[in-house]
Amino acid sequence: MDRNRPSTTTAFNRLPIELNKTIAHCLETDKDIYAFRRICRATDNACDGDNHSFWRAKFREKYALKAGTPNNVLKAQYLKRGKWLNRSTTYPFHKGQERREIKALAVLRDLIAESFQGSVQYDEYGRARCPNQTQLVNFIMNSKIVFGGRRPPSDAQKLNPALAATKLMCAHFLFDLDGPRQNVLAVEESQIAVYAPSNVAPLFTGQYKTDVNMEWVLHSLDLFRCHMTNVELATLYSTMSDLPVSQKPSAWRGLLKHGCYPLSKHWKGTYTFLEQNDIDKLRDVFYNNKSSKKNDLFFVDGNVEEGKIQSLELDFTQDGDMSWPEIFEDRLHSLRETGPPRTRAQHRSGFESPNQKHKNIHFVGKGEDLNDNFFARGWLNALPTQCGIPGWQRITFMKHFVEGDEELNDDNLWAYEGVVLPGGRIILGRWWYASGNVNLDDDYNGPFIFWAVEEPELEDEEDSDDDH
Repeated sequence: MDRNRPSTTTAFNRLPIELNKTIAHCLETDKDIYAFRRICRATDNACDGDNHSFWRAKFREKYALKAGTPNNVLKAQYLKRGKWLNRSTTYPFHKGQERREIKALAVLRDLIAESFQGSVQYDEYGRARCPNQTQLVNFIMNSKIVFGGRRPPSDAQKLNPALAATKLMCAHFLFDLDGPRQNVLAVEESQIAVYAPSNVAPLFTGQYKTDVNMEWVLHSLDLFRCHMTNVELATLYSTMSDLPVSQKPSAWRGLLKHGCYPLSKHWKGTYTFLEQNDIDKLRDVFYNNKSSKKNDLFFVDGNVEEGKIQSLELDFTQDGDMSWPEIFEDRLHSLRETGPPRTRAQHRSGFESPNQKHKNIHFVGKGEDLNDNFFARGWLNALPTQCGIPGWQRITFMKHFVEGDEELNDDNLWAYEGVVLPGGRIILGRWWYASGNVNLDDDYNGPFIFWAVEEPELEDEEDSDDDH
């Protein structure tokens, strides 16, 4: 007898279809559901009958449900997701180029891109959460996409940008997790990558410089994650552990949307740097091909070795004061064209695409770094969908200081260019020294990270009042 053909003689054939469907709903795992369907024709009908209503209910339990999706489509999606999420827990996810990895990444991409379709749930801290995010966390914990595995092979195979983009989105959940030590494999390679000259490793590529350099951004994330979650390094681990949940990096809280949109007001973040001599040594060996014993080189990232993080407050606006110094634009190219240039006819007619008017958002900011107050002024630019995931933005701003009557000190300018991850909760990018003549073939630079936080808690203010 064919094992996959439902029987017509088992006891389940004598039960009402409603009872068989109730039994199916009580099964906790997909494996049990698939086994139950194969028992007999009655159990198969309980799952597939009544216009596949069973699968709609099961889909709603595990995933975000987009209104209007037919039940038969939901069944196919449920079975596909269960298949690849289960199979791919054993994959190494080194470069993401194998066929089976590509299949798994497509499922993870859909979970990310389709999150917050339908109703919204809330976690124990009152933050909006989505069933798709729960499935992503389960996959992170049970697979090797972030934890476990072995050191990636040093071959010529390129990293699949879709794998890097998926890992970047998974990073939103890494600071809430308990359990595995978050060892970052080959972190020295990430350190080498993030201090590359800007022209060697541009943050944006493509004809109109709108394609995110996912590999560089992932290297930046891995470097900071190593400092933040590795207790042995004694850098940022204690500082991050002492932060309340509301002040740690967190996941996106709504639909991922296209275009340019304002971000949160309150942020925390940090950056790393190397002394100029160390950057010169690193680049001579790894980018200028000068002979040296690579394994003997060891560089200590500055700033984070003291566990320092900083606060940043941003004020976004589309109207009002649009002052943008020429030197800022010369260094950052914040308002560069991000699409095909308009034709002469379009210029004469005053043509403006639907997204032209609000494609850039101006903002100002202020913060404190090394006990010095600084100011920031910059722009947000919309980016196209990357690797099937919408919601990416480019952020550029100039970090500057003032003297006397708040005159701009152009001898102490620091340019920041970064990628806002979809959902607007994490920014990763590069800073560089922007005063004087800037040569992007050999600029003094390093990586930075910012994450959105809730409003600063009032406890510190209350304590200071008590002290007085």
